[in-house]
Amino acid sequence: MSYTLIIIAGFLFAVRGSRQAFSQRPVPSFFWIWREATDLFLTLGLIAALFAFAASFDSCRNFVREYAVLLTGLMAYLLTRCQKKSDFFFLFVAVAACPIFPGREDLLSGLSRAWALSAGIALFQTGFLGLRYKLLFSRVPEPVKGWPVFCVLAAFVSLALWGVAKYVF
Repeated sequence: MSYTLIIIAGFLFAVRGSRQAFSQRPVPSFFWIWREATDLFLTLGLIAALFAFAASFDSCRNFVREYAVLLTGLMAYLLTRCQKKSDFFFLFVAVAACPIFPGREDLLSGLSRAWALSAGIALFQTGFLGLRYKLLFSRVPEPVKGWPVFCVLAAFVSLALWGVAKYVF
């Protein structure tokens, strides 16, 4: 599940950050990619810390387990709005936090999963951006620089990360 989430989110974050014409210079830089990954890790880490804190009280434990999805969505919404992030970032945080944190009171395992998820997305986007720059400055004809090559590049990066994912997950 985590590997699929990394590939889908990395591709969607890359598409969201690109301009309409593929042959133009891509908008995201390496600094922007790693800053977004850090924001994602900190947001997921804060949600994990709040779940662990609320689950440490006996009176709140049943409430947190029963309404975990609702609380995850509420915390994701409030944290992303405070950071002034996009709606896609909010939806991704809500989707990523649901299978990772509820039902687990262990903060360390939640933080390690959040770190692996955000680092995987950053690695996917870094590889994808590097391949896009290489394609942009190579002698590839203009008609070929569209969506088909865009999707093939994403497939190559996902295959490369698949070999690494066997050792991580």
